[in-house]
Amino acid sequence: MSRIVEDKIMERTEFKSHISEQLNRNLEDLFNQVLEMGGLVERQLEDAVKAVQSGDVNLAKEVLQLDKVINKEEMEIDRLCARVLARQQPTASDLRLIIIAIRIAVDLERMGDEVVKAAKFVIKMGEYDFNCLDLPGYNHLIEITTCANTMLKTVLNAFARLDLSDLMSVIEDEERMDDSLSAATDEVLAGFKENHFAPECLLEMVYSLRASERVTDHAANIAESIIYLVEGRDVRNIDPERLSEFLSNLD
Repeated sequence: MSRIVEDKIMERTEFKSHISEQLNRNLEDLFNQVLEMGGLVERQLEDAVKAVQSGDVNLAKEVLQLDKVINKEEMEIDRLCARVLARQQPTASDLRLIIIAIRIAVDLERMGDEVVKAAKFVIKMGEYDFNCLDLPGYNHLIEITTCANTMLKTVLNAFARLDLSDLMSVIEDEERMDDSLSAATDEVLAGFKENHFAPECLLEMVYSLRASERVTDHAANIAESIIYLVEGRDVRNIDPERLSEFLSNLD
């Protein structure tokens, strides 16, 4: 069991008012399964950040292995959702949890896929016998992966507590990482012109930067899903300024 689940054992009165104890247990299992999967992705991302920072190829390979476990977690969440829908009669609020559990699981699984791409960058650099930190865009890569890790922790804590108070920082960070990716891309393009770096290494840097930025996109998606779960408001197409106003009005 991940430390997130250990720290955030689910105690939600919203899910304890059912006549059917089995439905109640299934919903609690579903909630905690999402947290379990999130804890695995958090561990995967932390290891990927360390691998990028240190150039540790063995640690990067462990990130790839962990992805297989994460994929199984998503399948288990799908099975739990299908079992509740097929065997019980969930209310509207319960259906919202089921929908959001599926949506968050998809984002977590895709986040894991992008983390794998960042880890493969380290492995490729090891094959080229090239030090990652010498490449243009490296500092931005560290910034984006580190920020993605912080964003993931924030959304998992928000989901565990059903608390929206910290989610605006996730939306703001995602916007900031878009700018960081743009600046990093400019650096890498300049590197192509200088002819000091192997084109293959620069291309791997571009792939890793884009993958890392997409991790932040998925974290922002999870934040939006949590808002829908708690407030019943779909904010996926709301611009950041209006979203900030909406969250402020909840205080």
